[in-house]
Amino acid sequence: MVNAVADDTSGTPGRRRFVAGLLGGAALAAGMPARAAPDPAVGWPEQPIRLVVGYPPGGGTDTVARLLAQQFSDSLGQQVVVENRPGASGTIATQQVVRSAPDGYTLLFATASPLTGAPLTMKGLQYDPMKDLDPITLVGNGPFILVANPAFPPNTLPELVEYARQHPGEINYASPGNSTANYFFCELLNMEAGIKTVNVPYKGSSALVNDLIGGYVQYTLETPGTTLPLIRQGKLKALAILHDQRLAKAPDIPTTIEAGYPQLVGGSWYGLLAPAGTPQPIIDKVQQATVAALKTPAMRTALEERDVLARGNTPEEFRQFIEAEYRKWEDVTRRIGIKPH
Repeated sequence: MVNAVADDTSGTPGRRRFVAGLLGGAALAAGMPARAAPDPAVGWPEQPIRLVVGYPPGGGTDTVARLLAQQFSDSLGQQVVVENRPGASGTIATQQVVRSAPDGYTLLFATASPLTGAPLTMKGLQYDPMKDLDPITLVGNGPFILVANPAFPPNTLPELVEYARQHPGEINYASPGNSTANYFFCELLNMEAGIKTVNVPYKGSSALVNDLIGGYVQYTLETPGTTLPLIRQGKLKALAILHDQRLAKAPDIPTTIEAGYPQLVGGSWYGLLAPAGTPQPIIDKVQQATVAALKTPAMRTALEERDVLARGNTPEEFRQFIEAEYRKWEDVTRRIGIKPH
């Protein structure tokens, strides 16, 4: 074969120049650096973005999502539409996002429920939150307040525990679902205090709070943004705040630590995720837009009014946060004896 090539190149001058050109072109191509792939974030977004929320309009999660959507619309130059898909503790919305194209035009505004609660309490879940979603950033978090109907006899957390011991199985608490942090904390209280109260699940905060005010359920855990206005109006009363310090705007509400329950510290958190496989440059662009939004005076003021602490960490930090939350509640469900059903 070598001889055949040599014989071929020894032909006419035109053929020799043609073969030499081919060989030279090949050598030149081999020495050239590979052309970089186009950046998918350049020019993105070119159409409106859907921000999917797993809870009804008007609740704490929906309110924070709409605040963020407005900031996104201003900074990204495209309309960001909040789409409410309530039901099944946020898993319906999560499934919708998981099945969406990984192009950044469908994002999930999630709470802990569909990411760390549902995998521990629901059988047949149609997604794996750590495989089917790409974390973008933790938006914010804040403590729960333990609130009760004004006619409910206990006025403090210790009084609630004592009353529940005297009336086992007769007291109902409300939660936005069996996979929510509200539910887990109420069940953790039952375990730590050795009491038995009954969970009444709702699809969201609005219906839950209405029934609490009406006296159909006795107590619940909810965010300050939802509860403090109602406490001031006398429609609800506060028994404790699940925090390590009292709120400046509600200094008369004792903490769970003061009440002797240091395990009961925590609350809600909000995060932003995308379908798995979304290009990293788009993930980064959304993360950067979120961090910028959280730094604006309007957003900070709005979150502070609702006692939500702005966060804005990296995608990897948010992934580690979700994993840590899952491990914490996995231990609680094991100790309580909760199994997927």
